[in-house]
Amino acid sequence: MGMMFFAILNAQSQGERQIEIPLLELESPNVEQLWARAFWHEEHTGKTLQGEILEADWDFFDHATQSTLPNGDSVWKLRIRVQGAPALCAYFNEFHLPIGSTLSFESETGRFEVPYKEGPFDFSENNDHGQWVSGEIPGDEFIMVYEQSQEAVGDAQLHLNGIGFFFRNLWLDGEYDLLAENNRGSDPCQVDVMCPEGEGWLCQRDAVVRLRISMGGGIYLCSGAMVNNTAQDCRQLLLSSFHCADDMAENEWALMKVRFNYEYFECDGASSFNSHVRTGVYFLTSSDDAVGNNINGSDFLLLEVEDPIFDSWTPFYAGWDVTGLSPTEGVGIHHPSGDRKKISTFTTTATNSSVYHPGAHWRVYWQETETNHGVTEGGSSGSPLFDQNQRIVGTLTGGASFCDSPNAPDYYGKMSYHWDGNNPITEQEKLYNFLDPLETGQEILDGSYVTELEVPCAEQSICGVVDIEEEWLVSNDWKIRPNPAQSHLYIDWSGEIQADQLRIYDQMGRQVGRHNVFGMRVPDVDVSGLVPGFYYLTLETEHGATATRQFIIER
Repeated sequence: MGMMFFAILNAQSQGERQIEIPLLELESPNVEQLWARAFWHEEHTGKTLQGEILEADWDFFDHATQSTLPNGDSVWKLRIRVQGAPALCAYFNEFHLPIGSTLSFESETGRFEVPYKEGPFDFSENNDHGQWVSGEIPGDEFIMVYEQSQEAVGDAQLHLNGIGFFFRNLWLDGEYDLLAENNRGSDPCQVDVMCPEGEGWLCQRDAVVRLRISMGGGIYLCSGAMVNNTAQDCRQLLLSSFHCADDMAENEWALMKVRFNYEYFECDGASSFNSHVRTGVYFLTSSDDAVGNNINGSDFLLLEVEDPIFDSWTPFYAGWDVTGLSPTEGVGIHHPSGDRKKISTFTTTATNSSVYHPGAHWRVYWQETETNHGVTEGGSSGSPLFDQNQRIVGTLTGGASFCDSPNAPDYYGKMSYHWDGNNPITEQEKLYNFLDPLETGQEILDGSYVTELEVPCAEQSICGVVDIEEEWLVSNDWKIRPNPAQSHLYIDWSGEIQADQLRIYDQMGRQVGRHNVFGMRVPDVDVSGLVPGFYYLTLETEHGATATRQFIIER
């Protein structure tokens, strides 16, 4: 662990009085060595290193300063710094928030014109294992803010055992992009999933997730997909590749961050959703076949997301095909270098490959399409390959495609080999035990959204309804007026489709407003509390379809 420093900062509290916010500081890692480790991993293990976990041993309440609000509630604050960090996160090995309390993370005071804030988080983040990790906060310093009401019952536990130091692949927007990374994010030939190539893959888009993996002191990026099972019970099953997490300690599964809906609002967009995250997974099974870049099987990993996934996130549990028949065309949907969701297209039949293990992988060549020539990158590992019937037939192990060589092949571990192939695992660990718990013998299963049907993820899903409503939302000329607006917005809405809620996001993709819709009437929206600038309004229908319009506030 690096040397630890202590200091005190005098800061203004809402311009009224001075408070002392203590500072804890860790020594910065050697960034050149981090880059060297990253290149080594990409060559030898296929992993994408994003950051390093610096050891800490701090009880938040031993160091934080406490103050009392006018209403009698209490607030504790603590500053944490690692000099020169583009972004940081906080790891807890003792984490508990009582009902009536919240925890937030804020960027350094005065660092940004618009302060960055993550949270507030509440008791819903608690788990029996007592571990948790925050998201990325830009800058080399952040402020932890714990608030507790007078009515809160019980004591909070906030013991930090690590601080995450990020050195690349953050893809933060605007003033928060301290790395000055490519504003597009991943390599320039990648195709946003919101471009025309993704229009026929709306359901599959909603199955794909971004993974942030904490393992052995490093922070890594991969992709994955939520998958259906024959019980069709909406069990929160997540399929990825074993090499992404082949050296996990038992207590590290609780620290995996699963990000849903991380995609631009539109094709080649500049703003995105970025707040739908679940922390913690349960390990179920894997191919257990990776030693470095030596894969002795089909390279699969099956997890279960710990905490409930909200229906409003429109999770789709993807279908699958384990017949082993070669897919004639289809797409890969993935998070290259941890970037917003992208789509790559193949139009020639995938072939058998023994590049890793005899008969365990598909060889796929990507096709140039309307927008560009999608490929894969580090961070795409674990992502699904969908066939012409929109079912998963493989998960990405690796390959040679990149923007400078888009016609080189990529390799996907076969679902049929995951299912019951000769991976070095027991019969009870093979995938069919988990995706066919009813022992139906099915080799093909369609996907589903969560529904209100008696069997919530049954084949007669609402996916078709969402397709219809998505199409209606895109084609119907519903309007925001006035635009620019000053204090209120009005939505011209025909009422043909039942609306459910309106959400407002700022330019950084952060939700700044939410309004429920009752009946067929779309209400006017009070925006008087928002500062002038550009915003996005997302309208969501009763069945989960969404569409977004941009608007401006001027005063």
